[in-house]
Amino acid sequence: MPVRRLSEFVQALRGAGLRISPDEATQGMDAAALVGYQGRQRFHDALAMTLVKREDDRPAFEETFARFFAVTSGVASAAPQDSAMPAPVGDAGEGDEGLAGDGVESDAADLTTQTPAELDQRLAEAAAQMDFTQMEVITQQGLYTRRLLMNMGMGAVDDRILQLDQGDAPGQARAEMLRQWRREVREQAAGHVRRQFLLHGAGKGRALREQTMRAVPFRHLREFQEVKTLVRRMARRLASLHQRRMKKSRRGMLDARRTLVASIRHDGVPARLHWRQRPVQKSRVMVICDVSSSVSDAARFLLQFLYAMNDVLPRVRSFAFASRFDEISEDFQRYSPDVAVGRVLDRLSGSGTDYGEMFADFWRRCERELDSHTTVIILGDARNNYLPEGAEVLQQIRRRVKQVWWLNPEARSRWNSGDAVMDRYLPHCRLARQCASLDNLERIVDSLLKGLN
Repeated sequence: MPVRRLSEFVQALRGAGLRISPDEATQGMDAAALVGYQGRQRFHDALAMTLVKREDDRPAFEETFARFFAVTSGVASAAPQDSAMPAPVGDAGEGDEGLAGDGVESDAADLTTQTPAELDQRLAEAAAQMDFTQMEVITQQGLYTRRLLMNMGMGAVDDRILQLDQGDAPGQARAEMLRQWRREVREQAAGHVRRQFLLHGAGKGRALREQTMRAVPFRHLREFQEVKTLVRRMARRLASLHQRRMKKSRRGMLDARRTLVASIRHDGVPARLHWRQRPVQKSRVMVICDVSSSVSDAARFLLQFLYAMNDVLPRVRSFAFASRFDEISEDFQRYSPDVAVGRVLDRLSGSGTDYGEMFADFWRRCERELDSHTTVIILGDARNNYLPEGAEVLQQIRRRVKQVWWLNPEARSRWNSGDAVMDRYLPHCRLARQCASLDNLERIVDSLLKGLN
């Protein structure tokens, strides 16, 4: 089996959601070559053992394997011997009235007089010459179907149909028979292309859709049904990355002096490494979200993102406000993030935000818990309805905690327009960034995790 086919299979698995590194792909190809391609089960088991790392990935592997090797030749071919290809049209023995002859007639007869099994094999050979991995959107299926038919030699049949249409009544009747035959063959080719799109194009299409969801503003994300799954997957990826950082951080830096001193007694062979440990800091994160109508979508995804990472952010306390202020941590302890966010928005969302009153309430509730290990994250557009902004209270908070981050869903050009008073809060924030999309949110949470190491 050509290496290209196995490479395409690996791409199909990646499109189905399996994480396969280049080294693992090479191991899979080596294993397949070692067991050979003449036994389907052994071939399947060799690929499964080298390419499937988690049991959760097993169903996706099995489905992709069955689809990918359903129409290929050799060991993995699952194409039926009594293929559904239509019966040949015409008879080489019909003389001048048949399809046999020179030029176009001969080429068309070569294709149309084949048995269904021969046509099935010809389609497989024509498909093997094409690269279906470049399909990205469903509208490309028609183009690839046309290319597949041309590779099979269907151009000669098209020309023959045109010749017969210009002749007498019997010739036109044979032309109509050829059209019907061609439609049936085209349906077979289209079916093959559809299967290839499910293997290659669907994964790329999903990646393009996710790329769009990551960049689109929060207020438009409700149009996408898959956004909750994407948020959880992004959170898991960041959590996994942070856990690796924490493992390295707990190990510490190499203590060269202790390592050299300890190895003197045996001339440095073998050497026992010593590490300079850093004390683990118990960080706390407090999140304050504006859930008024203009900011509620951003608050929804920030809260979902943070609580999807509770394995690496176990000490998160959450607060929300619009016209009034309240702690919402218990909602997330009792319910799933999706349900909790909905309950919070129903209870607190509205209009008439008062940032000055919010800062005062937060200070009264949490003054004793604010310390040098606390990070306060504020999500809001700083639109205070021309009320007292309470910047002096935010200054008190900043002096007590490790850092204050402000995430604003609006573009920087609007931070001080209308009733927005972002300029009054900026001097008391260690970091202030626009947070208008999942891409923005992922980068911000990644920076937060790095700062907590």
